[in-house]
Amino acid sequence: MTTDFAIRCQWESALHDSPEVRETSALLTIMLGKTVVTRNEDVWSRTVRDEVRLSAYPLALWCAASWWRLRWEPLPMRPATPNHSWRMAHEMAAAGYGYLWPQLFFAFDGESMHVWARQSAPDAQASVRYLLDAHHAIPGSAFEQTLDEFMAHVIARLDAVDVQRTTLHDLWHEIMEERYDADLAAYRRLEAMLGFDPDECPAELYQKFANLIPRAGAAAITELAPVCASADPGATLERVLAFASAEGLEGRIDLAIPISDSTTAVPTPAWQRGRALARRARAAVGLNGVAVTDKLLCELVNLPMERALNTEDTPRTRSPLSMAIRHGESRQLKFLLRKRNKPGRRFELARLLGDALMADTNDRWLPVTDAKTARQKMQRAFAIEFLCPIQSLIEFLGDDFSSDATEEAAEHFGVSHTAVETHLVNNGLLSADILREYDNYFEFPYVIHPRSL
Repeated sequence: MTTDFAIRCQWESALHDSPEVRETSALLTIMLGKTVVTRNEDVWSRTVRDEVRLSAYPLALWCAASWWRLRWEPLPMRPATPNHSWRMAHEMAAAGYGYLWPQLFFAFDGESMHVWARQSAPDAQASVRYLLDAHHAIPGSAFEQTLDEFMAHVIARLDAVDVQRTTLHDLWHEIMEERYDADLAAYRRLEAMLGFDPDECPAELYQKFANLIPRAGAAAITELAPVCASADPGATLERVLAFASAEGLEGRIDLAIPISDSTTAVPTPAWQRGRALARRARAAVGLNGVAVTDKLLCELVNLPMERALNTEDTPRTRSPLSMAIRHGESRQLKFLLRKRNKPGRRFELARLLGDALMADTNDRWLPVTDAKTARQKMQRAFAIEFLCPIQSLIEFLGDDFSSDATEEAAEHFGVSHTAVETHLVNNGLLSADILREYDNYFEFPYVIHPRSL
């Protein structure tokens, strides 16, 4: 079992009508990094302890029923609370069976499983109150390993007490068969990224995505799926296809920065990789801490400044993404831009520059979206550090972090005021409370409403 995420069971049978629930009753301890997220206060006995009395069967059944979406579906793009279907597949409270589960929430970003724990809200009627908040990013493979071990442990317990052929047995067997069938597993992953439960994705919609892979690249498809995970995924995909076929700006990126291969045991977070690449890119063009001019930014993507920064020509029909499209094996790209103000357009161009530097050579489409995937986090981190390096920003501000000073800094570096404030928050120089809609890497990602599942 990994040290990033662990579920431990100390079996002790309890009274329950269902034998599978009764015989898998246990003292459960759930670890998230170094935090025991099951640490709780037993209100009746007035004791605090790390383990909590629950049944492992409902938890295992929820993990199995939600497995594909739990494992592969990212956070929705919109900042509001996700819909009921998403929450049922990603919040542990959905395990149900009348138990008071820890408030744990899971979302995959394409590389890491982000897990948040929230302490219990005050509730005079609750017998157990969970005490700790936490957030931890776990490599997807490590998260999968922990769930596999937990499922094996629960099924072994059921077999040992002669409770066999349960719904869990059948469902987990089916999921394991799907996972080892490469074609079916690919189908299930895309279904999940689009927000569908197994077998709910229309076959024609899946086929449209499959047909797009040779044109866009497999990696691009995993970025497009969260964009299309909407009330009408087919219509959104058609908008994307129409946008990709539109006339764009023809440019070229000649800058090439080798991507360092990490040999450390702990994977580097996406935002750190984006920031590091931005610093290497700035060094390669000799910026030495100074602001990036409009002229230099446009030269780096070989676009005429009067067109690249002309937001008046932006189509009135909003696209759900921006992108650059590679022409064969050359460095030529078609830029399709959507931002309607100059700071936004500069940030958009910087994201596209960063993505072109870090993307696999097999990627034909380089999407820039509002999704919360690792690739988009890398782009955002690259763009803000490239345009507004944190050390230069600190030197510009001195000891003045007021709104007026950060507004002046935003104008100096050619980025939005929100981008400056977010950059300062991400680097621990401002409180996150300063931002009304703050999308960072550590805070809980959406507002929850107690008892709403």
